[in-house]
Amino acid sequence: MSDQDSSVGVNGGACCRVRRSIQCFGFHEAECDGCGSEGEEGRSVGELLLPQYALATGGLARDHRPLITFPDNSNFHLLSPAEYRRLLLYLTSVPSLLEAEMGFHIIIDRRKDRWNSVKTVLIRISEFFPGMIHSVYVLRPASFLQKALSEVSSKLFKEEFRFRVLVCSCIEELYEHFDRSQLTPDLGGELQYSHSEWIQQRIALEKFSTLMKEISTKLDDFMHEIVDCDMGNDPTQTKELLDCQETRYKALKTELATATSQGEELLTQVRKPNLTYNIISHVAAVERLLVQLDETEKQFDNFWQKHSTKLNHWLKFRTFLLNFKQMQATLDNHLKTACDMTEVGETASRVDSLIQEANDFEKLCNCDLDTASTVIDDGETLMKDPLSSVDHIESKCEELRRTSALLIDKIQKRNLLLTKARELMDRIDKANEWCATGVEILAGEGGLIAVDKLLEDAKSFGLTAPEEFRDMLLQSATQETRALVAQVAQRVEDVWLMVSVKRASLQRAAARPARPVQSVPPQSAALPLPVEQSAFHTQGELCPVICYHWSLQKLVMFDNSTNETRN
Repeated sequence: MSDQDSSVGVNGGACCRVRRSIQCFGFHEAECDGCGSEGEEGRSVGELLLPQYALATGGLARDHRPLITFPDNSNFHLLSPAEYRRLLLYLTSVPSLLEAEMGFHIIIDRRKDRWNSVKTVLIRISEFFPGMIHSVYVLRPASFLQKALSEVSSKLFKEEFRFRVLVCSCIEELYEHFDRSQLTPDLGGELQYSHSEWIQQRIALEKFSTLMKEISTKLDDFMHEIVDCDMGNDPTQTKELLDCQETRYKALKTELATATSQGEELLTQVRKPNLTYNIISHVAAVERLLVQLDETEKQFDNFWQKHSTKLNHWLKFRTFLLNFKQMQATLDNHLKTACDMTEVGETASRVDSLIQEANDFEKLCNCDLDTASTVIDDGETLMKDPLSSVDHIESKCEELRRTSALLIDKIQKRNLLLTKARELMDRIDKANEWCATGVEILAGEGGLIAVDKLLEDAKSFGLTAPEEFRDMLLQSATQETRALVAQVAQRVEDVWLMVSVKRASLQRAAARPARPVQSVPPQSAALPLPVEQSAFHTQGELCPVICYHWSLQKLVMFDNSTNETRN
């Protein structure tokens, strides 16, 4: 530090600058080896504390400002300017930051020394003091000659300094400004100061402070690293990153817990009742360190909570996008397959095979549709997170909903089509069976009861009128089954017509009264009846016998084709 900077320090401006320059991350305690660079001449702070050139005993003035004492050891002249600065930087860092900002009281004890030594100390202080000086109290030399010199000299240079200088003839004058409990016995006080105890505890404090600095540096490095890290676009990479960072976070938390335990143990040691009064300042220092450690840990936890929340959200978001892409591709493939499933089948067995195929496909699709629904639910949950891009996620969910709805509609239409095809095959089979039964009745000697039962059985497969039955079949027919439907409808119409004719004939025969038996001459039996009466008309209607002969060839062909259809 230059002399120009030193002069500013007397006004108090350098206090904050110096203190900030030696602060650890989150802590305010200075280190013994941290004052002065390695290239500077002279001894380390640890070596400079032993000769007691200056002391920070922990005493306070009545206005609660901290006290720095320059004891009367006749060795101050052995300090080089660099060593003086190094020592004062350390001693002024011992009080709390709040106390240091209030300013310092300084006692210069030179009762056994010469007045020239007083001037040397005052000049050094005026040139450099790392803090604000409230007052300087000088216990002037007690010898007759030096006392006389001090009375003359103090009046001459007292005004040269920018801080207040009070020259005291005796220690009793100090009591106006200091309580005796805050002064050491050499100043007539009651503060039982042990310099060796003070140094031992300062060593423990500095070790603890160094540990804090190391941990704080690790925390600082870790936080800067994870803030600037690339979270990745692949969920696997993001998960690995999160696991790695969480492991490091837990390791740092363990170090923090260990440091806290060490600090609490140190606090127990400095609170031992057999120690001297001056250790109160060290108790306060350890308490400050522990409070600052606790605050640092809370800030670290808060930072990690925000970061891990952000990283976890990013992991969920990337996982959602990956699941969306996979499910969208899967549903698109299912949709393409569903669009290609157009065959209906021309036989009952083929339709049954297609129905089984459709059922298996539907089970496969339902499994993937359930997964897609889960992905949509995850997206909707993700949208509730304030970190989410709602519009982007909503568009993906809507796309999955649309594709799922299209696939479900295709499956439902396919199932309905096959169900109707199966019903059509059932009707065709029943119609063919009915037609076969009708051919047997027409070719045999079935009576009116058999014919009526045949017509009644037609209702079981929707046949009440041939024209309506044809329309019903054609409505259920597809391009593949239209020819078959037309063929079956025609057969049904033919059999219906012939059965209806036979029924009419049987009804007329049943309604005709019985004729008496007459003998017929042999020659008259060979005579043909008139064509108009016997061959084509009976009371104006088509003769059933002629109808049978007219339809015989057609019945045989129908029966054969029916058997082929069954096969």
